[in-house]
Formats: sequence, structure tokens, C-alpha cells
Amino acid sequence: MEQKLWTKEFITISFVNFLLTMMYFLLMVTMSDYAVTTYGATVSTAGLVVSIFVLGCLVGRLVIGKLMDRFGLVQVLLIGLVGVVFISMGYFLTHSVATLLLIRILHGFTVGLVSTTTSTICVQIIPATRKGEGISYYSLSHVLSSAIGPFIGMLLTHFNHGFEWMFALNVVMVFVCIVIIKLVGLQIPHVEKAASNEQSNIWNLSSYIDKQAIPISLFMFAFGFCFSSVTSYLMLYGKETGLIDAASYFFFIHSICVICSRPFTGKVMDARGVNVVVYPCMLLFATGMFVYSQSTANWMVLIAAACMGLGFGNFNSAAQLIAVKNADPNRLGLATATYFMFLDLGFGLGPYILGHIIEGIGFRSLYMIASCIGFICIPIYYMIYGNKEKQAFIGG
Repeated sequence: MEQKLWTKEFITISFVNFLLTMMYFLLMVTMSDYAVTTYGATVSTAGLVVSIFVLGCLVGRLVIGKLMDRFGLVQVLLIGLVGVVFISMGYFLTHSVATLLLIRILHGFTVGLVSTTTSTICVQIIPATRKGEGISYYSLSHVLSSAIGPFIGMLLTHFNHGFEWMFALNVVMVFVCIVIIKLVGLQIPHVEKAASNEQSNIWNLSSYIDKQAIPISLFMFAFGFCFSSVTSYLMLYGKETGLIDAASYFFFIHSICVICSRPFTGKVMDARGVNVVVYPCMLLFATGMFVYSQSTANWMVLIAAACMGLGFGNFNSAAQLIAVKNADPNRLGLATATYFMFLDLGFGLGPYILGHIIEGIGFRSLYMIASCIGFICIPIYYMIYGNKEKQAFIGG
């Protein structure tokens, strides 16, 4: 008999993740504009306002393992959500770039706690035989929010006091998450924790990072780093190439492709292993970056969006599945945190570093290099993980 996936816990956590991620993307795409228009910040300082949030997320993910061990998943989730509410209120009190930066890094810290906790809960409540399918469905909440959040954010900028409305909406949405969790009463399976001197030592790296999750997390760092060049400079590249109309539909096409493919790829991973999804996705992502670099017509941008959506979107869920499959049951939280830390690091460092590279070689050359990185990752994945995964799956 097939184990049940769509439990009240799974639906609740997926919905909470959707609301939180929607607000994450809403603020990420508007904060640079807010810093410039409200405080007259320079472009580089405005970029720092965006990037420092990611730094806060990374710190939150680093300490999450200790907090989970001490307080439990649901308690950490609620504590983090309450923290997000109070810190988000601070946006109304900022009076300079310095105070805005402080609020952003604290906001990022609490979001890092919450997002890692929801992902860990998700992994823990999904039946073992349906991990790939469950993570794929759960990840759809992230995909939907990445399309809806920026749209709402850009819409609100056209209203009077639009940024104040954004901050208020952020507070309301997080409060809604708290109410939902309290009403549902989440029941999380208990996982026995093995006694370990390593975990009790605060100076030991393994207390904060799961070593077994590092190899696949490095791939997500590379792909996130490359993809950040698209997400950060989409509008600028569209203006330079005269393809701004197609650029406006990029994330719509990207999201549709991920939404339509995720349920299918999740079931395939459970039935035939992750390699059957990983290799095509890596190839699609690299191909999409190449097409994007050579775009001279709107249809080329849209084709690139579809390839990157199918590639990056599904590789994301496959890589997360690999990270948690290799982790010990009592270190699922650390494995999830490690995975997202590397992904955050790629997206956080990418815009700043690649911005300087673009000034030297231009957009098209940069995207060609990103495409090459994608292609090079395919044989490296085979040597580090793919070959072992194939043998293990055949042997199982």
C-alpha cells in the first residue's frame, strides 16, 4: 500500500513556505530601488542592501542545527516566525542606509532559520518511498512564489506609499503563517539522535555543516552562481539587446516549465534514481545559458527561459534529494542547512562578483562562460557522485 504524501503537515508546511518565499522574492526585487529612491544610495550600496540579506540567511542556517537539537523543529519554526514579524516591523523605523542594512541582515537571519526548518520538516514527514515526489511538490511552492512575489512587488511600487504596503504585507503574511501552524497542530515524527562528541563541540565544523552534503552542495553553488547572472541582470541585458519584451516574460516561462515538470521528475527519481533527471537537467541548463548568450530575437530568450526552468528548476530538487539521502537520519537538519547555505552563497556572491566581470567583458561573454561551467559540471558530477549513484541504484 502506497504511503500517504498529502498529509495536513505536508500541506501546511508547503503553504507556509509559499507565503514566506513569496515575501522573500517580493522584497529582494524591490529593496535596491527602495534604497536608491528613499535614501539616495549609490547602485553599489543598493546592491549591498540586497546581498546582506543573504549573509544573514547564511548565519541563520549555520546555527540552525544547534537550535533544532535544543528546542525541536516546531518550536524553532515558531520562534523564527515571531522573530520575522518583529524584525519586519523595523522597516517602518529605518531612517538611514545603516539602519536599513541592520534590519536586512537580521531579517535574513530569521528567514534563514525559518526556511531551513520548514525544509527539514518537509524531508522528515515525507514517506521514504516518495522522497523525490514529495520534495518536487514541496519545491513547487518555491517556484510559484518566485513568480508571484516579484509581480506583486513591482505592482506595489506604482502605488502611493508602495514600499510601506510591502512591509505591512510582509508582517501580515508571516503572522498568518503563525496562526495556521498553531491551528493545525503539526505532528512531526521523532528522530532518535545518536550521541556524538562531535556534535556537542561548538568549535567543530561538523556541528554546523554536514560533510556528506558538501559535494552536491558545491554543484548548487556553481549553478546558483551562474544563474544569478540572469536573475540579477535580466532587465539590463534585455535593454542592451533590445529584447526587453521577452525579458519581461522570462520568469513566467521559467516558472511554467518547472511547475509542469516537477511532479513528473519527482516520480521518475523515486522509480529510477536521480541520475536520470540530473544529467538532462544539467545539459538543459548549460544549453539554455548558451542560447541566452546568443539571443538576437525574442523567441531565443523564451527558449532559454524554458531550458533554464527545466534544467535549474529540476536539478534544484534533485540535488536537495541527494543531500538528504546521504545524510544520517539525525543530521537531516544539518544536511538541509548545508545545501541551502551553498545555494545562498552562490546567489549572494554572484551578482557582486559577476557585475565586475560584466564591466570588463560584457553580458554575452559572461553568459558563454556560464554555459561552459554548466557543461563542465556534467563529467565532474559523474566522477564525484553520478557513477556511485548508478551502482547503488542498480545494486538496490
